[in-house]
Amino acid sequence: MKSENSCRVQADLISQLTVLNSKLNALSPHWVRSEQKREEIQQQRQTLQVELKQHRTKGHDGNRCPSFERRLTVSR
Repeated sequence: MKSENSCRVQADLISQLTVLNSKLNALSPHWVRSEQKREEIQQQRQTLQVELKQHRTKGHDGNRCPSFERRLTVSR
C-alpha cells in the first residue's frame, strides 16, 4: 500500500545510497585499488546525501518533501 505522501525521488536517492553503502562494505581495505575505489564511492555518497538533503528541503516546487514531513511527525 502506497502512502499519499510517498516520494519517488526520495526513494530513488535512498536506494542509490544503499547500493553505494553495499559496495563500500564489499571492498577490501587491504587492496590499493580498493582504496581508490572506496574514495570514489565515498564522493558519490556525499553527492547523493547533499542531493537528498536539498530535495527534502526544497524539492517540490520550493517546498519541503511531503514524505520527509510525514517522517518528522511520526518520529516525534
